[in-house]
Amino acid sequence: MKQTVLITGANSFIARHLIPQLEGKYNIKLLTRTPEAANEFAWDLESWTIDEHALDDVDYIVHLAGSKLNDGTPLTEQRQKLVYDTRIGAANFLRKELQKRGQKLQAFVSASAIGFYGFTDSTEEIDENGNKGKGFGAELSDDWEKAADQFKTDGVADHVSKIRVSLVLGHDGGIFPLYKNMVLQDPSVAQQPNGASYPWNHVEDMAGIFAFAVENNLDGVFNSVAPQPASLQDIFKVISNELKGTDYTIAPFKGQHLVAHRIVEAGYTFKYPAISAAVQDILSK
Repeated sequence: MKQTVLITGANSFIARHLIPQLEGKYNIKLLTRTPEAANEFAWDLESWTIDEHALDDVDYIVHLAGSKLNDGTPLTEQRQKLVYDTRIGAANFLRKELQKRGQKLQAFVSASAIGFYGFTDSTEEIDENGNKGKGFGAELSDDWEKAADQFKTDGVADHVSKIRVSLVLGHDGGIFPLYKNMVLQDPSVAQQPNGASYPWNHVEDMAGIFAFAVENNLDGVFNSVAPQPASLQDIFKVISNELKGTDYTIAPFKGQHLVAHRIVEAGYTFKYPAISAAVQDILSK
């Protein structure tokens, strides 16, 4: 009998690419505010309610829900509360609902964010032990992970993994379509210096890491950045080479950057480890 995975944030960019990777291997249930399909179930994080059948037979939860941190509006106290409640509040709500039912998960797999890091480390390669930053983003990520860990502390899940999400690149969401238009409208953007590290990942690999965490019952925290670092200028150069026929050289990145050695050591193989192949794939779609 197939096990069941419940995904929160079912309409998110990552979830749309995660679902096809898990379908066929697992039964998929989705939590959403506006259910339409038979495998979709309603929940409301304002009234803190959930469909009584949403958690039936669930073995895994992948927690991707969360109101956007940077949506162009001021980060007021009210907005901060919304961002916090849809991540940490939602995790706590699910844990308590499982406790009421006396139900135990095989694993709880939670998104976190690279906003955790302060980039104050003296090392060139920053792994999951890197220094925590200051401010709302860092505290949010830290509390997000603590809420996930509580599932194991309270005996609600056998395994807990936290995936620190980087900047996700894909053709059908995220920021890449904007970068593509920037190059098309002003090709000189590829010549403008943007040499700092740009912690990126192809959306198929981002979703792939979440699927891998489920399939392998991973424990711990994992960076979800591509193995080969790049700068924003590198991304613009590759887009220009593909769309404009330029011949910019993409030199090996030099400088401080995040690394994802831990997920590789766990056995995950990246489909798109380098920015050139990632951009080529995205533009081909």
